Amino acid sequence: MSRQKSAGYFGWPIVFGLAWLACALVALDLTQGEDGIAAVWPPSGIFVAALLLFGPRRRRMTTLYVAAASMISNVWAGSGVLDSAGYTVANLAEGYLVFYLMGGNKASLTPLSRPLNTLRFAATAIVAGCFSGLMAGLLSGNMTYPFLSSWTSTVSLGMLVVTPVILFIAQDPQDQRALLSMRSLWTMMVVAILSVAAFGQADMPLLFLPVLGIAVATAIMGLSGAATAVTIIATIGSILTAFNAGPVTLFFSTTEEQVLFFQLYLVALLGSSMPLAYLLSEREHALARTAESAALLEAAERAAKVGHWRFQPGDNSARWSREALRICGFDESESPGFEQWLALIHPDDRDRVRAFVVEATSQALPFAFETRMVRGPGDIVHIDCRGQAEADSHGKVTALFGTMMDVTERAETMAQLEIARAKAEREAAEVRMLAETDALTGMPNRRCILANLAEAMDAHEFQGEPLTVAMVDIDHFKAINDEFGHEVGDTVLKQIAAILMDELRSDDSVGRMGGEEFLFVFPKRRADELDPRCDRIRERLAAEEWEHPMTVTLSIGVAELQPGLDERDLLRAADKALYEAKRAGRNRHTVHAA
Repeated sequence: MSRQKSAGYFGWPIVFGLAWLACALVALDLTQGEDGIAAVWPPSGIFVAALLLFGPRRRRMTTLYVAAASMISNVWAGSGVLDSAGYTVANLAEGYLVFYLMGGNKASLTPLSRPLNTLRFAATAIVAGCFSGLMAGLLSGNMTYPFLSSWTSTVSLGMLVVTPVILFIAQDPQDQRALLSMRSLWTMMVVAILSVAAFGQADMPLLFLPVLGIAVATAIMGLSGAATAVTIIATIGSILTAFNAGPVTLFFSTTEEQVLFFQLYLVALLGSSMPLAYLLSEREHALARTAESAALLEAAERAAKVGHWRFQPGDNSARWSREALRICGFDESESPGFEQWLALIHPDDRDRVRAFVVEATSQALPFAFETRMVRGPGDIVHIDCRGQAEADSHGKVTALFGTMMDVTERAETMAQLEIARAKAEREAAEVRMLAETDALTGMPNRRCILANLAEAMDAHEFQGEPLTVAMVDIDHFKAINDEFGHEVGDTVLKQIAAILMDELRSDDSVGRMGGEEFLFVFPKRRADELDPRCDRIRERLAAEEWEHPMTVTLSIGVAELQPGLDERDLLRAADKALYEAKRAGRNRHTVHAA
């Protein structure tokens, strides 16, 4: 075990044991009751506080020190060893009875700062005082009424006065700080002065002054101040009354009467001051919790960029959180009204926002909208507003409450995503067009026209409609390239492609298969319907004027899809028809015979 841990186990129990001994010696020296029983017995409160605060090991150590202190103080006061042992057993038993009645090992989880716990402790202290008095009488052989009543009352008061002060200070850091402040010092000095004024003279009945001191201590320091003030009053009152200096000795001749009056006076102080102290304590804790919640809410709003507001249509007033003011660009000292806020809304959005507010106000409906707010030149903020109407018992809207979120980053991100999406779609379309378009002629390439043919084949299979293809080839194109060059050849290809594209009708499609070869796809057309089309294409080409003296003609092979044929069979049939047109002299079209 470390030195620090060992000091923790033994240090505080020794402190409580010495405090018990000192208070016992003083109380016995100032005794006002018979057989050495003091008017108030503070040691009982000290021992009970230790039991309620400490763990098992410290509790055992404190019990040993208190037992030794009890024997020493009682023997010093003149009691016999057996009587002192009986008093000691009674002192220990009363403390442990309170400890177990307050929950045993869970007693430390039962703070006296709660009213119900204090009432429970008060009842427990009275029961323990009665039990202790009865045990002390039996063990010492003194069963007289004055002894039993004096012991019971002084022990019970000792617990009621001293224990709460120790527990308040030990269990509540806020009370610790309050009691160690200069304000606490001056307050307790005032309480002490008032107590001396009340009990230090007998000329004037000033017993109300301690009540005033408790009120001051309660108002300034709360629960711990009230308990400490009662302890100060009990201490000063006991000492001065012991020296026959106060009004108590003036009005009561016997010691028993003086003790009884002083005890009843302390009970009255406790009963009158503690409820007010509890109320003030609860108020302070509620204010502290409210302030903490407000601080946490403000921190959360600042982190989330969310503010809240409340608008009252009746007087056009509005309340704004700090974050809401920051989002709007207002100074924290400002209190703008609804119209002032509405003036910040972007002109294009203002009527829409006003309509939302009017509808929510007139029909008590929840609302949600996004808008833009212009805080200054070039400073546009996107906000998301959500809220609901507050109505009275008659259904009339009295206020609108809502939140305001700065979604500028989200809006900018969405705008950037939209730009990126549009760019991606445009680039994808360009890539798709490049992938499906012949670079020279600008018409569909082989891949694209074959895809069109495959779609037409599927439509034929499901709908049973006719399908015809035409293979187009430029006659003697190699000779044109050889004689006039590839640049002229490219020009011929482009012009023919333009004529073919211009001859498209309805669902027709055409594409360059490669080199000087093109493919027409004619969905819903029969081969015998295409004769005029083929003739017109050749006639338009014959009417073309070329830069060089040359003749450009076309050979066309037409094939209609027959039952049992697939795509390859259809293209092969068109190729055969094209070959037949070439063999027949070119510059003509031939239909493949089924």
